[in-house]
Amino acid sequence: MNIKIPILVSSFTARFFLGLIFSSFAGFISWVFFFDGSGIDQNVYYVKQSLVIGIPVGFTVSLMWWNTESSGIMMAAQAVVIILFAICLPLLVVNFSNIDVGTTLLGPSLRVPVVSLGDIFKKMLMGAVLGGNVLASLFFLYRSLF
Repeated sequence: MNIKIPILVSSFTARFFLGLIFSSFAGFISWVFFFDGSGIDQNVYYVKQSLVIGIPVGFTVSLMWWNTESSGIMMAAQAVVIILFAICLPLLVVNFSNIDVGTTLLGPSLRVPVVSLGDIFKKMLMGAVLGGNVLASLFFLYRSLF
């Protein structure tokens, strides 16, 4: 049995769960201290919230999945890609989750949408945290296996 596989699995598992915990904490703390959504347009609201959540989540995920054996330029490029992904994915999640597929495909929707700030925050935080960690884990597995 190859000794590298158990080490790879344990490292992957530890990084993934710690990445989920620490990036969730970083995104929440950043949102509490730096987000002020009063008096701005709805589209700007989503972009601003995505930036406030995505940047610290992406940065934390990049640190959790940092590989000291890779070159610094490669790790910096991966960190930038992860941060951009953690910013863009929450925007996509929130924008596509507001589409009411069941009634929109059958005809015009007569329901009034209810905007819940907590629901928007949860979707954006989960999108950034899960998306950033999945992308970083793919980079990690690629570096480890190939």
